[in-house]
Amino acid sequence: MSGIRERRLSAAPRDGDTFFADRVLSRRDLVHRRLTDGFQCFGEEIGGRYRTPFKEFGLRSDQSHVLRRIVQLTPRTSRLMSGRTKDIMTKGDSKLLSLDNPWIVMNGKVRGVFRIDLDVTFPSWDALRYEIEQLRLPCLPHIIVAFELPDGRIERPHVIYLLPYQSSVWFDPSDPRCRRDIMSLWRGVHAGITKEFLPLGADPGALSNAMRIKNPLSFFWSYRTWNETIFPDLSEWAGWVDTTTSRTTMIRESAAALSGMERKASNILFTTLQEWVFALLRDLHNQGDQIYVLSIASKDRDRLAEKLFNTLVGRASQVADNPKQAQAILYRVTTYAADHWNASRVARDASKDRGACTPDVDGVAGTASRQAIGGRYAAALRASRAVETLRSAVQTALAEGAPITKSEIARRSGLSRPTVLKHWAAVESLIKAGTGEV
Repeated sequence: MSGIRERRLSAAPRDGDTFFADRVLSRRDLVHRRLTDGFQCFGEEIGGRYRTPFKEFGLRSDQSHVLRRIVQLTPRTSRLMSGRTKDIMTKGDSKLLSLDNPWIVMNGKVRGVFRIDLDVTFPSWDALRYEIEQLRLPCLPHIIVAFELPDGRIERPHVIYLLPYQSSVWFDPSDPRCRRDIMSLWRGVHAGITKEFLPLGADPGALSNAMRIKNPLSFFWSYRTWNETIFPDLSEWAGWVDTTTSRTTMIRESAAALSGMERKASNILFTTLQEWVFALLRDLHNQGDQIYVLSIASKDRDRLAEKLFNTLVGRASQVADNPKQAQAILYRVTTYAADHWNASRVARDASKDRGACTPDVDGVAGTASRQAIGGRYAAALRASRAVETLRSAVQTALAEGAPITKSEIARRSGLSRPTVLKHWAAVESLIKAGTGEV
């Protein structure tokens, strides 16, 4: 008996192991309580909305095989990132408990999911399904996850498509064994699907965080599984969507779709607002603005986007014929700029316009190609400045009752006559409104 007792004592945790032993016991207790007592929310803010206390029993992964695929497509516990907010993710020590969190990061090394972020609110689940059915796509999404408002509206849903079993893409650019052409095809398909959803408010900026999703396994969200049988693979998807889609082009298209403006007018306004937003970001950085500093430190990009929008919305509304259209484009520009702003690369020379074109050249290889994008950006920037100068000259002339001729406006603005002729169409509506012409 003494020998048995000695062995039991030797198996007891040493002083240095006590913390880890207690942690294991605590985790086991939490998991046991979760399985027996259910999931309980005591009241907290999730996704900008307060959730009243509630309690749910069971696991959502038991409700559908496509939900069990979400479990399969997440990393192991040691690498699984999840969180109560979409910007702050942490590692847990229990996969079951982590999968109760409202945001999770799917496995980025073996990718089997496409996520499209729809940045609008729909009247109902039926209305959302009808809109998706009108798109030229091979099947309905496998999972839709969103916050359902008390009146039945569906707020900013995430659309989730799954690849077939055993068809996930090994994704490690640093590993020479990975097929770069397959990784490129995966990116192209994801961008192509996003492009198809642009009319429904898809956010192209979300492509930069492709694996972060609203977790359909979390009781904080509502979800629908509209497709449990059809799972196109990469080659099938490539036959349905444009795999050569440019993210920069999509951002401009999404801004135009959101505003309802004509493409040319939208592009001019987009370029102008993009210039303002990046100039403001540099000013906030150099001034050490408190909200800016806190947003960067906490990685709260939503708060930064809100700061940019609120600062510029009045000015943006004044330069467009339709303020609501300008606000729609500004919303898209500020959201994208906040997500992609790199504070460490702020130019010290304020006379240089470095950084404003960073999103457009992101991911573009080759100096010549990047310079070409920069050249087009500079040309568009000069055009937007010329239009703004023209508008100012016209408004001054109207206020003074001066004749509104191309020569007069050229003299007042200091622009050459060819430049005034080139951009005259942009101020014609302003002239008609000021002179009472129909």
